[in-house]
Amino acid sequence: MRSVRRAGTPYGNRFSLAGLLFALAGCAAERSVLTADPGLTAEALRADTVAVVGVTVVNEVEQVRPPLVAALESILRNARPDVALRPADAVRDVVGLADYRSMLAAYQASGEWSERDATALAARLGSGVRFALLARVEKDAIHYSIPSRGAGSPYGAPASNVFSPQRVRRDTSVRLTLYDLRRNRVAWNAVYASSSNNARPDSVAVAAPPPPVVLGVPGRREQTIPEPPPPPPLAEAVVEGFRAFIADLPGGAAPSTGAPRP
Repeated sequence: MRSVRRAGTPYGNRFSLAGLLFALAGCAAERSVLTADPGLTAEALRADTVAVVGVTVVNEVEQVRPPLVAALESILRNARPDVALRPADAVRDVVGLADYRSMLAAYQASGEWSERDATALAARLGSGVRFALLARVEKDAIHYSIPSRGAGSPYGAPASNVFSPQRVRRDTSVRLTLYDLRRNRVAWNAVYASSSNNARPDSVAVAAPPPPVVLGVPGRREQTIPEPPPPPPLAEAVVEGFRAFIADLPGGAAPSTGAPRP
């Protein structure tokens, strides 16, 4: 199950940094729009190509990026078939691996797209590509529920060995920056919070194996707690943030609750 919590107005020219920090700290306002250029229109998006530059993760290595890029591109293709895309692989091939990594590393470190990198990218991509899209996962937190003993199992396990299903939640915040290469300025910059949950398939309780006897201590047993489920993949946890961003763009529709098609 994935969810995104959104609040506030989707458009506005610029919010202060203090306003952003306040919004992210609260439990209700979890979408913060920093920049929304009035010149960004549905017609402009449809008229030219959007180049997906890449997705970065703060303090992570490059190997985690491909599943995130694939998720972003898949959602874009399905939600906005009216917008032409240049995929990240094609951008990398045109720019060259060394320069491509340098551009992504700079955005990963600061969350800002420099005019120098934007100018260099525009020159490599040509006049047919107007917008460059980058994303940066700025928060990735995993939370485990605390298991509690149940009232027994219908299959005969004693109550002391039955635990409520353990759950794990992955909370993320992702910054998405859409840069207008023609005007040499940011067209959209916002941070979205989304999360994903995972739980054991048992809907009521999980029976732990019988507790082993502690050697040397008569009558004493160690309590065994079942292993928690694995956390949801990061690419799954950020999906609703991607969807909310695409829905916010001019001409976008409400985000779908279904999984994106491959």
